[in-house]
Amino acid sequence: MKVARAFGRHPGTWLPPLLVVLFLAAALPAVYLGGSVDPAGNLRDLPIGLIVEPQTSAANTAADQVATAIRNSVNHEAIDLISMSAEEEQRQMGAGKIFGAVRISADFNAEIGRLASGAAGPPAHAVVHLDTAPATGGLTTGLFTGQVAPVVAAVNAKFGAQMAADAATVASATALAAPFTVASAPLTPLAGHTGLGTSIFYYAIVLVLLGFVGASVIHPTVDSASGFQPSEFGPMVQRRKYIHLLRLHLLLIKWGVMLAAAPLGAGIIQLIAGTMLDMPIPAPLELYLFSTTTIAAIGIGALTVFAVFGSLAPLVNMFFFVALAMTTSAGTIPLEATPQFFRTIAAIEPMRPIVTGLRSILYYDSSVLSGLRSAWIRIGIGAAIGAAVGAVVTSLFDAHPPFSRDPGHPVAQSGSSAAEPVHTH
Repeated sequence: MKVARAFGRHPGTWLPPLLVVLFLAAALPAVYLGGSVDPAGNLRDLPIGLIVEPQTSAANTAADQVATAIRNSVNHEAIDLISMSAEEEQRQMGAGKIFGAVRISADFNAEIGRLASGAAGPPAHAVVHLDTAPATGGLTTGLFTGQVAPVVAAVNAKFGAQMAADAATVASATALAAPFTVASAPLTPLAGHTGLGTSIFYYAIVLVLLGFVGASVIHPTVDSASGFQPSEFGPMVQRRKYIHLLRLHLLLIKWGVMLAAAPLGAGIIQLIAGTMLDMPIPAPLELYLFSTTTIAAIGIGALTVFAVFGSLAPLVNMFFFVALAMTTSAGTIPLEATPQFFRTIAAIEPMRPIVTGLRSILYYDSSVLSGLRSAWIRIGIGAAIGAAVGAVVTSLFDAHPPFSRDPGHPVAQSGSSAAEPVHTH
């Protein structure tokens, strides 16, 4: 009891873990909440299409006037309004390059002309469409409509007031008060069982967690098998005879286990998602290969972090592969709606290309513009960098005797003795 009391009171026992917990208490809300609590306030350059369809009537220029008014009225800091054709809208939205579009229908001039003339017949029905992109997620759709719908409504009222001033009768003036209607609908609806455009985000999380958590299991398990540390299962503790292996060789063995587990894990995930949960999978083989590569790449990187950072590795892995990666993934919140810091680190965070690749495969039919090729390249480069860093650093560690992992090594024994926080007689 005396030894336990002295050990528990020693600052070396309680101070380091306490500082780590306090660090996490400050860092986690800064990362998770800091990147997501104010998407509208952080919104910058959200790409939105502006389409004026070829008009069936040239009797007036109402469509062009409304388009110009919308362009002049949007918040240009938050919205990047891009003029394009209807065909280009289909192509760009079908590849995730724009997150919505304002489309003025082909009969707009003709319908406004009928309304202004007061001619007999059915009521005029000029329409401005807000085409949403559900594949980008519900929050992105909300940002698009939240920014654009009030602008279009204000243009409608102002344009109507101008037309009403020239109306010949009170009835015409009343009809012209709101000359067109605004219709919001998906340009291309998503299939069911896609989580309203979020299924790719959660699929990506599953792949990343399998690689990250899998590495967290493989690392100590292989170390225990080599006798470097005991394995503990409840009250049972097993200590194996130490097998001296180079750090590089141990890392290669751990990578081998991860590479064997990746295709099996990818297959089980896809089987559950597609068969049991009915998630649409239009390209099963492509998804399987992409998922396998993703799990392997994340696992290789995480195991390298364990080999390089040792006891600090769980923190490094958690922040790099999970905490920072989720906010920068653009899976639920577009990068354009996150603070600048997250947009900057998105270039090196692994979950960004994973989400891009999954969105391309599952929502965009792997189209050329949807970023699938760059996703493959970025994941491959990440895996190569992880492997290269792991091989180089562990080789350097192996070449330096004081870094030996052999518990019987004189330096290791000396370091262990010096690290004892409590001395009793």
